[in-house]
Amino acid sequence: MTHRGREPVRPGPAPRARRPGDGRPGRSGDPAPGRSGDLGRGRSGDPRAARRGERRDGRDGRDGRDGRDGRGPRDGRPGSGGKGPQADGTVRSGYQERGKRPGATYGAQPRTAQSSPTGVRSSRPGPYRAQERGPRRRPRWLTVRNGNPGRRLTITLLAIVFVLTLFAGRLVQIQGMESGYYRTKAAGEQLRTLTLPAQRGPIYGADGQILAMTVVTYLVWSDPPQIHDADKPNVAQKLAGPLGMPAQQILSMLQHPTSPQYVVLKKNVAAAQGDQISALNITGIYETASYARAYPDGGATANVVGFTNVSQDDAISGQAGIELAYNKLLSGTPGHEQVVTSNNGQPIPLAGSKDTPARNGTGIRLTIIPALQLEAEQACEQRVQQMHARQCTVVIIQPKTGYILAMAQWPAWSQPTLTNVADATDLPVQDTFEPGSTAKVITAAAALERGGQTLMNTYRIPYQIFEGGQYIRDAEWHAGERYTIAGIIANSSNVGMSQVVKHVPPQVQYDYLRAFGLGRPTGLHMPGETQGLLQPPAAWAPDERYTLSFGQGVAVTALQMASVYATIANDGIRVQPTLVEGTVSASGRFTPAPRSPSRRVIQTTTAHELISVLQQVPAVDMAADQPWGIIQGYAVAAKTGTSQESGPNCSLCQYGSSYIGMAPGDDPQVVVAVNVQDPQQKYGYFGDVVAGPVFYHVMQFALQTLRIPPDGAVAPYVRLTAP
Repeated sequence: MTHRGREPVRPGPAPRARRPGDGRPGRSGDPAPGRSGDLGRGRSGDPRAARRGERRDGRDGRDGRDGRDGRGPRDGRPGSGGKGPQADGTVRSGYQERGKRPGATYGAQPRTAQSSPTGVRSSRPGPYRAQERGPRRRPRWLTVRNGNPGRRLTITLLAIVFVLTLFAGRLVQIQGMESGYYRTKAAGEQLRTLTLPAQRGPIYGADGQILAMTVVTYLVWSDPPQIHDADKPNVAQKLAGPLGMPAQQILSMLQHPTSPQYVVLKKNVAAAQGDQISALNITGIYETASYARAYPDGGATANVVGFTNVSQDDAISGQAGIELAYNKLLSGTPGHEQVVTSNNGQPIPLAGSKDTPARNGTGIRLTIIPALQLEAEQACEQRVQQMHARQCTVVIIQPKTGYILAMAQWPAWSQPTLTNVADATDLPVQDTFEPGSTAKVITAAAALERGGQTLMNTYRIPYQIFEGGQYIRDAEWHAGERYTIAGIIANSSNVGMSQVVKHVPPQVQYDYLRAFGLGRPTGLHMPGETQGLLQPPAAWAPDERYTLSFGQGVAVTALQMASVYATIANDGIRVQPTLVEGTVSASGRFTPAPRSPSRRVIQTTTAHELISVLQQVPAVDMAADQPWGIIQGYAVAAKTGTSQESGPNCSLCQYGSSYIGMAPGDDPQVVVAVNVQDPQQKYGYFGDVVAGPVFYHVMQFALQTLRIPPDGAVAPYVRLTAP
């Protein structure tokens, strides 16, 4: 088999004898062109050249290689790696002088048939020439040569100098040209500006009771790798009590942390429990102090006070109620302090820095009396359960100051247990309903002042009449009555009030409704407060002016209706309702709030006439076995109301029941407005039946709490019917 680069040796003719003068050009003995004798550089017959070739070949043979393939025995036979010329005097073609063709002989060395199988060029002419070439030369890029040490050292030194020059240039750039930039950047990494949180101001009740306060709480966390696995069950057992968590839950958190070196065990841990955990001195358990809001009064005032949220930077911000309405005043102003950060990350105060101290928030004292608020809430809760109603609201207001003493509701909610923000409602200012007959006093006031009517004007009252394309009926059937306007109000006749309103133009009727505060904000500025719904006369349906006369077709809030009766109780002057009595500084100094703005709505005589009529209502209800306006020692002026309202899936299928009154009757000092929505009809739905018991209980408690002594007054005589 033929190997690449090696050809079999073919015997050639014996070399002819060399004649004198062979190898010299121009002589008769010159070899023919193409012979091997003409391949040498210079004269081929020069013995010195032959000797140089021998020396080179012998020197090359010392490396143990046979030509370029390096194979064969070391015995001088063909293909061997023996030293020097072969036994027959020929030069191994594998060891050639640089620049000389492989297989060529130089000088006087004869050719023999026993030459090396490789590297000896045959003198035989013909096609065998192509097969008698020596081994291929390696490509130049594969040839490894011994380098010049001096040149290699010079290149290395130049490379080192080049690299050092780059370093030096960069140092000049950093320390010289850009030194200011890096100095500022380094200072920025060391200097930090810490925010000093301002303590949020407290919220007080009218009696000084704390309703909301800021307390220090702790975030308890662990670095689990610092606790040996064998100690983790014991650590979990120790923490179970202070954290109020099962030991197994704590152990699971330690064994399976949220991150390798950090796991939060519990947030908002009270200071007392935090002190207990600190006293345990457990390695790997840490506490981070933070501020949180606490509400000692519980959920009774939650709808008024609201709640807060803590942001990622530990800032407390209001989310509802007073907490949101007066968030800026309560929050105060955070301070700032510059510190230097040590190697372990600890802040070190910087001497001479311009620090800004935090300014704590201002406290607020409300007009709410917590005892009244709680009593009203409990009365609502009880009545909702008894009547299977949807909700109940109670508003207690001082007529002369506009102070809201209570604004309770049921269902109620509590800040610590609040899970759904949608449940954080303030029903007395956010929920609307139709006032029903409690709005008849507005129509009567307009008729007395602008319609030329008096309380003694008489009307024939049938059970129903047809007005505006609709039948209007009284709540209960009767064969027909003759009532005065006073009788129409006291007996709550829809048909009678529909006749009275005819004496008042629609625009005047609308103006009086607006003047009493319907269809407009109360001025309380509570979050989520609604202004109700009152369409202008141009948008009224043909029968709407009649239905509006007895409180149907207008949407109001519980606070708006309480304000209507507070206006009548205050001699016709409306004082804007308010919840804030004043502010309390961080040092405890109380500053009263400015007086609420006020304006006259009706004349004093009109207000007194209406009060005298309203004092007749408790007796009328008493005759119907509903004595909820009769409070011993006081003359109570009140009005009931029952409205038909639409539900989610029906029209005029639900009822709203109201009872609003004031006492003492001759000089009213407190107004109580009760509304119960959607009571089950089988238990009753009239205002005196459903809301009357709540009014009685709350009004009696309010008179006692406010220490309003009985006046001994009795209701004046007012003629209600006519012959």
